[in-house]
Amino acid sequence: MLTRPLRPLIGRQHALGHEVIDLDHKAIADWWLRAVNCEQIQFPFSLARLKRLLRSHFDHEAALVQQAGGVLCARHRSEHQTLLDLCDQAAAESRQNWRRTQALIRSRFPKLVRDHIVSMDQCVVLFLNTTGPTAQA
Repeated sequence: MLTRPLRPLIGRQHALGHEVIDLDHKAIADWWLRAVNCEQIQFPFSLARLKRLLRSHFDHEAALVQQAGGVLCARHRSEHQTLLDLCDQAAAESRQNWRRTQALIRSRFPKLVRDHIVSMDQCVVLFLNTTGPTAQA
C-alpha cells in the first residue's frame, strides 16, 4: 500500500520569535509525529502526552499574556478547547479502532494547529514582544 509522505506538523515558517512559545510548539510537533507513527500499544500514551503538552502550552500562553497585562480572547481559548476536544475524541474512539483514530489525528490536527499558530499565536507573540517585560522601550 502506497502512502503519502507525512509532512511535519510545523516548519520554520511557524517560528514566531518567542522562545517559550516556539519551544512548546516544537514539543507538540514532536509528540504529534510520534502519535501518528506509533504502534497500537503506544498510541494511548502518545496521545495522552500530546494532550498534556497542549494543555501545558495553553497554560504557558495564558500566563505570559496575563503577565503582560492582557487576557486571551474567547476565540483563542475556543481554539485551544477544540484541540483538547479532538484529543479526547481520539482517546475515546481509539478503543474501537486505533488506526482510524490515528488517521483522524494525522489529518485533522495539523490544519487546526497550523491555522492557530499563524493567526492566534502570532497575535499573542506580537502582543508579548511589544508590551511584555522583554519589549524594547
